Parts: sequence; C-alpha cells; structure tokens
Amino acid sequence: MKTRNLSTLSLLLCSLSVVAATPAILTTTADAVAAPTVVHDRSASATASRQPVNPLIYSYDEMFNFDIEAYLASQAPHLLPYAEQISHWAGYSSISPRVLMALMEQQSGVLRNANLSAKQLAQPFGKLSAKRDFAGQLQDVADQLATRLYTEPTHPEAAEFAKQQAPSALDFLFASATPKTLSDAPSLPDPQALPQQAAARHFNAIYQQLFAEEFSAAPSQIEQQQAVEQQAMVDPVILAGPANGFLQFPFPTGQSWHVGGAHTNTGSGNYPMSSLDLSQGGGWGSNQSSRWVAASAAGSFKRHSSCFAEVVHSGGWSTTYYHLMNIQFSTGATVSKNTKIANPANTQPQALCNGGSSTGPHQHWSLKQNGSWTHLNGVYVSGWQITATGSSYDTNCSRYYLTKNGSRSCAGYFSH
Repeated sequence: MKTRNLSTLSLLLCSLSVVAATPAILTTTADAVAAPTVVHDRSASATASRQPVNPLIYSYDEMFNFDIEAYLASQAPHLLPYAEQISHWAGYSSISPRVLMALMEQQSGVLRNANLSAKQLAQPFGKLSAKRDFAGQLQDVADQLATRLYTEPTHPEAAEFAKQQAPSALDFLFASATPKTLSDAPSLPDPQALPQQAAARHFNAIYQQLFAEEFSAAPSQIEQQQAVEQQAMVDPVILAGPANGFLQFPFPTGQSWHVGGAHTNTGSGNYPMSSLDLSQGGGWGSNQSSRWVAASAAGSFKRHSSCFAEVVHSGGWSTTYYHLMNIQFSTGATVSKNTKIANPANTQPQALCNGGSSTGPHQHWSLKQNGSWTHLNGVYVSGWQITATGSSYDTNCSRYYLTKNGSRSCAGYFSH
C-alpha cells in the first residue's frame, strides 16, 4: 500500500485472499447524511455484483442480503434462539454464516432435524470441536477456519494474508474428525468411509441443498491475481489503502481516549494485527453512559449482536466495534463519520454477550478490507500513522508508535 511503501508485487498479494462485494448503500463523505436512515432496498441493483475470491469469507454482500434470523425462522425455527450467536461469531470471525450452518448440518443434521436431544443440540459441530455447548463449538469452529486463512509473512514484503485456499481450510477441519452422515440424505457418500475429499464434496452438496446455490471453491492463484488486477483498474483504493483523513479514532471528536498496542482480532498470534483497544477507564459497574463509541468513517451499519457491530465503508473497507452496550442502530442504517453508535459495556456479561474475554470496559476496534482482517502497520487514523512491527499488545516504542506531523507518540492517550 502507498502508506507502507511496499513493492508492486506485495501490493498485489495483499489483496489476493479476498475481493468481496461492496455493501448496499454507502456514504462516501463524513457529512453526507445528517441523520441515520434505514435501508430497505435489497435488490440486485442495490449491491455490487462481484463475489469474494475466498468463499469462506463473510462478504459485505452477504451481510446485507442474507438475514440469518429470517432464514432460521423459515427453515429451522427450532434454532431461532441461537440466531444471535451465529450472527455474532460469523461477524467476529469473518467466516460466512452459511458456511457455519452448512457445517452444522453436515456434522449433526441440526438444521433439518427439530427432534434432537439437548445433548445433540449442544454439539452442532460434532467432533469438529471438543467444546460441549452450542456457543463454544460455534466460536471454536469459526476460529479454526479463520486461523487457517491468515499466516504471518516470512518476508517483510510478503502478502498480508495467507494464500491458504478455502478447500484447505475446510480439509483442515475434516481431517481433525470424521464427519457424520445425514440421515435424510442417504444418496450422499458416507464421509466415514471415504477420505476427507469426499467430506468436502459432502459439504458442497449440503450447502447447495440448504441455500440453493453451489459453494464455489477458491480459484487458482492465477485467477486470484487476475481478479485483483481487474479490480484495481475499477477501484484503485482497494490497493491504495485507507488514505490519510479517511478514518478517525472510534470516539467523538474533541475527546481523548487511551489507545493500547495493536493486536490480532482474537488477541492470540501476531498476524494480522488488525485491532486496537480503546477506553476512558473505569471498572465493571462504572458509569459509561457518557462515553460513546463513534463511527470511524461513514457507511452502512451492521448489527452482529447486542455487543458487536460493524460499519462498512466505501472502497471495500469496514471497521468493527466490540464489547458494546446500548447500540443505537439496526442493520441497514446509514451512519455518518463521528456518529455515536454505542457505549462501552459496563458489565462483563454484556461486554461478552456471546462469550469471549474482557477485563474491563473498553472497545475493541478492528479494520477489515473486503471482509478480511488487515494489518494496521502503515494505516492512518485521525491523521496518526500507525507503526506496528512487533507482536500483539507490544507497546515497546521502537516497534509500536504513532506519528503525526513529524512527532512520534507511544501507546497512551490520543485525541483527534
């Protein structure tokens, strides 16, 4: 990216993992919308037509055009109590909720069998996860898939994202356990008796049955490169990165919040370090009602759960906001830059509305490009350019610092 002074090759590679669809209605300037409005248009003309290179990724098109709750109400009403958990972990991991649901159906038949026991319902992914509850298995499997999509580069100018292809990520799951056969699909090959490639074919068949479309395998590296080159001609900002002035810190202008070290979205591993933790202090039970999380740029609002939201911006970028309470908008609302969208949660149950970990009120903010987490090294936020070359949560000022107008600042309090 131009903010990172990478070679032409690395600029191409940094976008090879996904070229996702852009969202339905986007605002391209900070003051274009005086007040948020709700978007109801779900027609083909309201969304971009291009699809992500990697079909495991939760694309922006899917976020605004596939309603998890409505689908379950129609096809699996017994799973409606789990709609928010599915939405939350799909959004948090950036793994397609349809992929997650198809895996559940393959492993346990949970979508099309309303008569499962409580024990069976608690293990929708079967042997793909050692967890013993619905949310735990959901988080675990989503995290396993996401982990396979990213890798730390071995060369300074290597790609930001792993070139791991979607079938390999699924094969990684299938190799870890023997999938079960659906009782209501006897014509499908029994994955217990066949290698993991048959399990992938079995998954593809189930995906088509559930969603009336094929699960497309990830294209070859040549096809990925061609897709990136073609997209770059149409929308150069995809390769250029978010320009200085595009993003602001996710709190209202005029305020000062503590900004910690960059880290991965999950907090484990060291790549890509897509996330920051920001707070104004206070422990559990403290009054956070006057502290507002604000949109980093204009765009379309996505409410993943009661504690997790995302704003999809122009140019294929989005920002996510976690550990929230009092979320102000619903999916489809259009928000302007600096719009107050929620408060930091002041209780641990609310901050972790569907599981996870947190030690106190704060917001976990992350940057995504075309649905994939992107490294913050070189990114501008409120005019500050981030340098993050160490490991997660590293606050050593030689490896993590922000610069603006020739001045360098380490982890600490920042304002706009």
